[in-house]
Amino acid sequence: MAQYKTHAKFNLLLAMPCFSLVVYLCFTKDVHLLSIFALAFSYATLFMNPDLDLAHQIKFLSVRGILTAPFRLYSKIFSHRGLSHSIIFGTLTRLLFLAVTSLFCIWIYTQVTPSLNSIWAFIYQYQTSLAYAFSGVFLADISHLVLDI
Repeated sequence: MAQYKTHAKFNLLLAMPCFSLVVYLCFTKDVHLLSIFALAFSYATLFMNPDLDLAHQIKFLSVRGILTAPFRLYSKIFSHRGLSHSIIFGTLTRLLFLAVTSLFCIWIYTQVTPSLNSIWAFIYQYQTSLAYAFSGVFLADISHLVLDI
C-alpha cells in the first residue's frame, strides 16, 4: 500500500497529465472545462482521496488538516479501506458527505433550506462543469486505488 506522498506524486505528475490529455483530445478543448477537471483532480488527490477515512489522524492546524476539516466526521463514520476504497461508492460517499455538510452550513448561515427547484436549477445550469469536476474526482480516486493494489 502506497503512502500519501507516493499517491500525490503519482496522481499529479503522471495520472493527471495523462487523463488531461485524453480529455483534451477526446472530449473538449475548452480551457475552462479542462481547468475544472484539473482542479477537481488535484483537490481530490490532495484533500479528498480514499484515505480520508483517516482524516481524524491529520494534525488539524495545518493546511492539509484545515482543507480536510469537512471530513473529520466522515473519518469517524467510515472504517479505513472500507467503503471509501470502493471504486464507485467511495467517490459518491465523499461527494455526498461534502454536499450534505455544505448544505448544512448554508442552512445554518441563512437559517433557510434552499428550495429543491434552486438546487435543480443550479445543477442544470452547470451540468457540464459539474460533470468534468466529478470526472476529475472519480479518476483521481481510480488512480489512488490502482496504487493500493
